[in-house]
Amino acid sequence: MRVLIVAPNWIGDAVMSLSLLQALHADEALRFADGRPCEIHVLAPSVTAPVYQFSPVVHTVQAEPFAHGELQWGLRKQVGRALQAKGYGLAITLPNSLKSALVPWFAKVPQRVGYDGELRSLVLSRALPKPNKNNKPPMIEWYGRLGGYDVGALANPLMQVATSTTDRVCVDFQLQRGFLALAPGAEYGPAKRWPAAHFAAVAQAFLEHNPHQHAVLLGGPKDVEFSESIRGLVPEQLRGRLQVLAGKTSLPQAIALMAGASQLVTNDSGLMHVAAALDVQVHAVFGSSSPSHTPPLNPSAKVYYLALPCSPCYQRECPLGHLDCLNKLQPEMVSTQLKPVPGGG
Repeated sequence: MRVLIVAPNWIGDAVMSLSLLQALHADEALRFADGRPCEIHVLAPSVTAPVYQFSPVVHTVQAEPFAHGELQWGLRKQVGRALQAKGYGLAITLPNSLKSALVPWFAKVPQRVGYDGELRSLVLSRALPKPNKNNKPPMIEWYGRLGGYDVGALANPLMQVATSTTDRVCVDFQLQRGFLALAPGAEYGPAKRWPAAHFAAVAQAFLEHNPHQHAVLLGGPKDVEFSESIRGLVPEQLRGRLQVLAGKTSLPQAIALMAGASQLVTNDSGLMHVAAALDVQVHAVFGSSSPSHTPPLNPSAKVYYLALPCSPCYQRECPLGHLDCLNKLQPEMVSTQLKPVPGGG
């Protein structure tokens, strides 16, 4: 069987959806007559398409041409009709909007699965009721249910980067394997962002204990200013070994670089999930969100969370104005847990 996956818009969600794709790939009921695993084809926004390019179970990835937030009925119909020739037997739509479910409908895929809402039952052949939003299951379980899998059948997401690819990108950015990666961005809002001074203190501790290594600030263009502020808080004699690469890498480059890091210090972010899927040691700081809903899915990952009475609030900005959930999470809690880098001292 050929399976079409309509992918989500957030990097972290895309990584967590890999558990579903891995279960589909291993499902004997979906195998071709000659015993081959099902072919998984992904239609993804350009921002998340690179995630699927690093999945060993994905057959092809197609970046969708749609503008964010726009219906574009005619263009979706055109894309769906083009995909009809692929002969998909199953389509699973991961986003919850009506427009995201239109392409499989236009492609006349016989089995079209997704959660209900926004009149989606008109274009889905099977619309599952959404779980109560006050009792959100972990995201891999949320996606797994769309394939009919309970949580016990879902493995942690897995991404793979060729050694030669990571080596090449490290050379491009004048790095050697073992550096500390920091992901200080918070696309959702500042209530998920650890203070700059805390990130700077952790970077300083790493650089002082590993005088032959570097630290790297990763993220998108929106994270440049905050990353520069972190670098400015590190003692001047160490700044030459703290690079701001936020806004300077593509997502594929950032993923390849992450595979060369010794560890990542991060907010609850997309890069947190990327690092966990690459089996890189993760130090994840949680504030307004819940580590029970979107944890880094790797048994070695370390989560730092104060579990204050007001959290998780899931707000973009602190509704109480103090951001205690992150301000009071001291950098020493993380810096003392950093693992030493061989040859770094």
